[in-house]
Amino acid sequence: MSLDQSTTPSVARRHGVRSLARGLAVVAAALAVADLFRWGNRWYVSTQFAASDEAYASQLLASAHAPLVSAVVWVLVATAATAIGWRLRVVRARG
Repeated sequence: MSLDQSTTPSVARRHGVRSLARGLAVVAAALAVADLFRWGNRWYVSTQFAASDEAYASQLLASAHAPLVSAVVWVLVATAATAIGWRLRVVRARG
């Protein structure tokens, strides 16, 4: 009795993990873009208040660093998920 390779549990599990990695990469990339927009908005507003209220502008600029760091972390998560998904794809193609 011969089993088709697409029905074996190992291949099905790898395909599920690959789909999960792909979904995680897409969500992480979307969150990174959203955080970059948030950072850009806060940076722009801080430059607008720089002439009138320097203390408030400094506060806004300091709070703008959190979304920037968050965006970098989301980019790293998206990159790692993409690498894992790619690796699973290459392993599946080989055998």
